[in-house]
Amino acid sequence: MARDLNPQAFTRLEELAENDTWLHRRHPAVKLLGTLAYLVCLVSFPRNALGALAPMVLYPVVLMALGEVPGRLLLRRSAVALPFCLFAGIGNLIFDRTVVCYLGTVPVTGGLVSCGSILAKTLLSVGAVLLLVALTPMGDLTEQLRRLHVPAVLVSLFEMTYRYAGTLAEEAGTMSTAYALRAPGKRALELRHMGAFVGSLLLKSYDRAQRVQTAMELRGWGGAWRQREKRPLRVSDWAYLLLVTGSAILPRLVDVPELLGRWLLCWM
Repeated sequence: MARDLNPQAFTRLEELAENDTWLHRRHPAVKLLGTLAYLVCLVSFPRNALGALAPMVLYPVVLMALGEVPGRLLLRRSAVALPFCLFAGIGNLIFDRTVVCYLGTVPVTGGLVSCGSILAKTLLSVGAVLLLVALTPMGDLTEQLRRLHVPAVLVSLFEMTYRYAGTLAEEAGTMSTAYALRAPGKRALELRHMGAFVGSLLLKSYDRAQRVQTAMELRGWGGAWRQREKRPLRVSDWAYLLLVTGSAILPRLVDVPELLGRWLLCWM
């Protein structure tokens, strides 16, 4: 249980953001805009277009290879979001029982296709955001959000939540270790102790947040961030943005798997 709350799990992506690859050296603005373009195109696919989503897998695969991001780490983090969208997929399985095709003798319903589409979109969307964090330091990302005139309150809330996640995990890990030492042989936190555990963690978190706020105010924090000097865009940055946006828009306009299938049939 303590291992699952290891604070190092929250800092792994931040450590990857400090690497020095061709992708890491790209301007934060083009990486942010490229990710937004990819996400918009991804979620705009119809719910029954599961096969058309196949080319969208190239984006995370190529970025993982060029940015030296471990695929196992990215997949494990992305899979955390799957249970939250599974209920919507189960609803489609129940209410949409129209048979759209057959795999041999096995009927494939529209609900199954839409459920697979929802899960694929979730996995790819979360993976794209995690890749953005793994390829760009958080300070650069929040700086670009402010330059794009995102409300300062939202940016500060996002940044402080991200920074405090590791601290919260450290507190939870310490409490989990203490619980395991007082309850030898217990593999997990018992349900009857869950309320006290969560309540104690909430009080500890509030106290820690108050101390962090006081320390920031003593160091001159006034609620506003200093903007850094603007970094010019290079030709390679524009090329990256064009490649990413083009590769995201093309599968949305053209059914690439169907086009490739027709081309193969013509040559067979």
